[in-house]
Amino acid sequence: MPVDFHEIIPCALGAVASPLLAMAPFSPKYRHAPRWLRSGFFLAAPFIFAWALTGLYLALHETNHHTHLPFTQFWFLHCTHLTAGGMGLGVLLMLVISPEFYRRHDRAANV
Repeated sequence: MPVDFHEIIPCALGAVASPLLAMAPFSPKYRHAPRWLRSGFFLAAPFIFAWALTGLYLALHETNHHTHLPFTQFWFLHCTHLTAGGMGLGVLLMLVISPEFYRRHDRAANV
């Protein structure tokens, strides 16, 4: 069963990165960040994890770009994969665009 590594590698990186996103609010850099910014990390983690798992499942059930799944199951998983990826990417984009993401969060400012 040949596997396309161009599909496996991003999904595996997403599966590894999602727990790191969930732990990011506890890092010293973001510990004193605003609550909405910290909750954005928690919101992105399950979407990225769902995207990674559905992508791995779909990639492992195809050969030569032909799926071995029934069409309705493939269609549902593929749409779920795209939706979860879009939601996760949107939340990460929201975090990166925000100026508070790059601002230094001092303890004295929140006391």
